[in-house]
Amino acid sequence: MPDILSRIDCNFIPVNNISESIDWYVNKLGCKFMWHDGGYAALNVTMNQPKEGQGNIVLGQAMITLVQVDEVVPLTFSFDHREHPVINFYTSDIYYTHSQLKANGVEVSEINEYGPLKGMEFVDLNGHLFGVCSF
Repeated sequence: MPDILSRIDCNFIPVNNISESIDWYVNKLGCKFMWHDGGYAALNVTMNQPKEGQGNIVLGQAMITLVQVDEVVPLTFSFDHREHPVINFYTSDIYYTHSQLKANGVEVSEINEYGPLKGMEFVDLNGHLFGVCSF
């Protein structure tokens, strides 16, 4: 019997300007541009592409899909009296990621250490708060 759900296909992220946002995600975060059609653009997070044009789909990992909207409401919610990211990314080396994002001009938090788990947050050009973890 098949699973009811197999994986997360993509994370929709609302943006003010699709072209500027594609540029930001590619040049600041290192995402790989996949396609752009009207108000939608798809980006892979991983560079481990088993077949050109497929990447995250073949690996069973979610893609980022930017969606141009008239008004962006930043993706975040409040938890324990502070803002909390809606999407959390993974990196194998949080110190490298932190330094690269900072060097790329991305607004980043300090790295928090919780034993073997380490985490940080960053804000994109549309005001969305995202997390990054490493363990």
